[in-house]
Amino acid sequence: ALIERAYAALNQRGLLEKYEGPALLILAPDTPEFHSAAEINAQYCTQMEVVNGKGSHYNMMQGEQAATQAAIVLEWAKRLGGVANEILPSAGIEAAKSQKMLIMRPGKAESAKIYLIHGLDGDAMSGGSTFTSIAQRLAPCRVGALVYDQEALECNSIPELAACYNRRVVEDAKSHNPAGESLIIVAGYSHGCVLAHQMGHQLHKAGIWTAVVMFDLEVIWPPPSNDSRVGGYDFLGGEAEATLLISRAFGKFDFAIKEAIELTEMKARGQSIDVDALIERAYAALNQRGLWPRRV
Repeated sequence: ALIERAYAALNQRGLLEKYEGPALLILAPDTPEFHSAAEINAQYCTQMEVVNGKGSHYNMMQGEQAATQAAIVLEWAKRLGGVANEILPSAGIEAAKSQKMLIMRPGKAESAKIYLIHGLDGDAMSGGSTFTSIAQRLAPCRVGALVYDQEALECNSIPELAACYNRRVVEDAKSHNPAGESLIIVAGYSHGCVLAHQMGHQLHKAGIWTAVVMFDLEVIWPPPSNDSRVGGYDFLGGEAEATLLISRAFGKFDFAIKEAIELTEMKARGQSIDVDALIERAYAALNQRGLWPRRV
């Protein structure tokens, strides 16, 4: 709800400015309900390429899907002239700047710096965990994940939060290539596309060599109304939304759609959501022991 407040503070449809630098939209082919992002984002990105990646919106950052997305990003960054040839070995995740950013790959100084941006769900409170698979496949780039900390929490709009994160990005990029300029890529997954777009706009306007990657979502908020997808209905939040997200990740799209519609209607009537009952229904829908541990 705290991050959702920051999105709501800016009327995206009326005030969103165009980003005029290089942009890449990677769509997840298994969930076409998100493909409206291609038409919508083209209105706000003047140099946007659109590519089909692999998997669904809900698993595109995992396993072999993440490997495909990483390869697309690297090939694109090479065409922009932002990737050095030498590939350094991966290293463990390290905290930087008092947990303001997690460095997930150290990278080569002159190669692009890729900064991964959380969204409303999942990674905002879990410190980069969504991006573990893809980060290790982005050699030789330096890869960092922005952390939603107390400073970020105090921001009240998307432009304000973007400016906060951009200060961290610029500081990190300069400290790891003091001899010259290297390409800065801000990459948002899901709802993070909104924030990545605004960050890219601010950096480009400041004259910084910047590119934006958007993983499978629009850069406007709220997105078009659609009960079959995250963001297309009123955000339920908490364990209820997490339950639907996990169900989708395991391919139970019809179950998640039905539940989202019914829970949204309950919320509109002022009724509370029985999360325990929802989890039991999700467990039954998955019908695979071990995929959904029962709570004790």
